[in-house]
Amino acid sequence: MNCELVGSATMIFRAKRRTSMVMTHVILAISACLYPLNAEETIDISNGPQLFLDDHLVRATTNTKRTLMSPEKHADNPVIVPENPWEKRILEIYGTVLFDSDQSKFRCWYLANEFKDGIPDTPGHPRTAEYYTCYAESTDGIDWTKPPVGVGAFGVHSRHNVIIRNTHGFCVLPTPDDPDPARKYKGAGGALVGTSPDGIEWRLRDWRDAVGKNDTSTCIVRWKGEYLAFVRAQVKDPNWPAVMRGVGLSTSADFEQWSPKQTVLITDTDDGYPWVQPYGISVTPYGDVLIGLLWLLHLDQAPNNNSIGYQDVQLVVSRDGRNWTRVADRAVFLAGTPGAWDQGRVFPGTTMFVKDNRVHIYFTGVETRHGEGWGAMGIGLATLPADRFVALGPYDSSLPAVIETKPLAFDGVDLIVNAAAAPGDLRVELLDSSGAVLDGYNAEQSRLIACDPLRYRVVWQSPAGDRTLNQAVTGRPIALRFTIQRGALYAFQVTD
Repeated sequence: MNCELVGSATMIFRAKRRTSMVMTHVILAISACLYPLNAEETIDISNGPQLFLDDHLVRATTNTKRTLMSPEKHADNPVIVPENPWEKRILEIYGTVLFDSDQSKFRCWYLANEFKDGIPDTPGHPRTAEYYTCYAESTDGIDWTKPPVGVGAFGVHSRHNVIIRNTHGFCVLPTPDDPDPARKYKGAGGALVGTSPDGIEWRLRDWRDAVGKNDTSTCIVRWKGEYLAFVRAQVKDPNWPAVMRGVGLSTSADFEQWSPKQTVLITDTDDGYPWVQPYGISVTPYGDVLIGLLWLLHLDQAPNNNSIGYQDVQLVVSRDGRNWTRVADRAVFLAGTPGAWDQGRVFPGTTMFVKDNRVHIYFTGVETRHGEGWGAMGIGLATLPADRFVALGPYDSSLPAVIETKPLAFDGVDLIVNAAAAPGDLRVELLDSSGAVLDGYNAEQSRLIACDPLRYRVVWQSPAGDRTLNQAVTGRPIALRFTIQRGALYAFQVTD
């Protein structure tokens, strides 16, 4: 786990000594007193979970650190391994895993390859290497089958699970609300984009007029009325001997016409540029944000090296898909385990999803580093409790952490907190537009009622009985003030 001090919405303080930390308390306490809540800063929030990946919702804090949580790798990893001749060289999650609730099963679209075809990896070449997308499914997400759903012969194989040929890193996006039954699934990868009625049979076309060379795992999401396609961007630096890697974005309102890709994310000197480059990004809508799993290639610092190095994964967050914030001071979120099957490099599938109160992250693990041969590879699973990407808690354990939000506007009845704290160690106050605590909603009156192993419902005690959030709102924005004596706060949520 990695920690950082959390400051106001515009500042992050990293205390090096206790004297500095005390000064941070003073600065934050004074700022909270001098600057009343500003109605112009009111933020509309949905009924989804509100995470603390950045300071967008935070007005001020005292003695607060942000800790990045690490997903737990499954003991039976890798859960999908090469078994067929056409998976001999490559089997990796350059693709999508999701849970289909209508069919009550996990579904996986993954990349495979048998032989290197000799196509050079250069930006000017007209197409990427001839990989193919295969299909697998599971009832529990651990034991997988590869049904022979491929149409027609694949080389000498009449029964196979190859569903898309000549593609690269194909992302599948279910869109069950599309009125056209032939467009219930949408997808893209490499040079191809298209639609499908079932995720198996696809109608595809070339979209290189928009994305150009796209030799990484594509990720497509639907966000605020448009489709966002995250692809490979080619970044040129006159001081670098080869084309560098970046994250590109192409957008569409109808999934037919796509904008020319624009570079939206590159690394910088804090990452170790130019020796550290973004290899790809997996993006998942989560509450009011887009969470990105940014996988980075850490190149060996050797002359003319643009290939050999290890890969790991960091978290980034965005609200528009174009502007991204690094999470927890660029701490590593997912990495290979020394001496294990994934020691050389790891990278995630296109999408995370929540099932049974756990975030599921399927990822590729390879025993060798990038550029040093393919080596043994497989697809593994890592999970963490729902919403628990980062934790807020006390920096100095002898003092409480205090987090105060900006004014919030919302619809709903109850305030739910995702927290690991005893009921007396986390208290919540409601504030009006002047920053004053609402009568009847102070810290001493707040009480936590367990909802499930991760969450509590917040109420405020009164002689007339417990009060809920909606009884205090009455159409006006309010701010929340959380005080944590011990433990951690991960998220909050307004529910119906």
